[in-house]
Amino acid sequence: MFNTIDPLIPADDGRFVSERFERLARVIQDYDPQFELRWIPYDQRTSETQKPYVVWDTFTNSAVLFAGELDSPESILARLFDGDSKHGDVLKRLDAHNAAVRALEMKRQMDLAEEKKDFVAFVAANNKSYLQLGKNRKVDDQLRPVR
Repeated sequence: MFNTIDPLIPADDGRFVSERFERLARVIQDYDPQFELRWIPYDQRTSETQKPYVVWDTFTNSAVLFAGELDSPESILARLFDGDSKHGDVLKRLDAHNAAVRALEMKRQMDLAEEKKDFVAFVAANNKSYLQLGKNRKVDDQLRPVR
C-alpha cells in the first residue's frame, strides 16, 4: 500500500521525521486533541522502555501507549482505537485496524488534494512563466504554445 521509501520532512527542531509518522501525529490530534505523538530522544529513554514513540495525553500528563521503530503508523493508530477492548475481541481489533488504515489513507488523500490546490493557485497567479507539458511542449498561462 505504501512505498518502501518513506519520505522525510524537516521538523521544527531541525531533525527530519518520517512523512507517515507526521501524518499519524495529525490523525491522532484529529482523533483526540488531548493526544500528541511524541518522539523520545535516545538520552531520555528509560530502562523500562526503549521505544522511541509515545502517544501522550496532555490533559493527564501521562503516556497512553508506547510504540517501537518497527510498528507501522496503522498498527499504532489501531492500538489507540482499540485501547478500551482489553479482552481480546478479534472483531473489534480488526475493525480498529481497518478504521486506522482508512483514517491514514483519508489524511493522505487530503494532503494530496491540498498540494494540488496550492499548485493550481500558484499557476493561476503566476502569469510570467510557462508550463512544461511533455518533452517538447511548453504552454503559457492561457495554454498557448510557447516557443
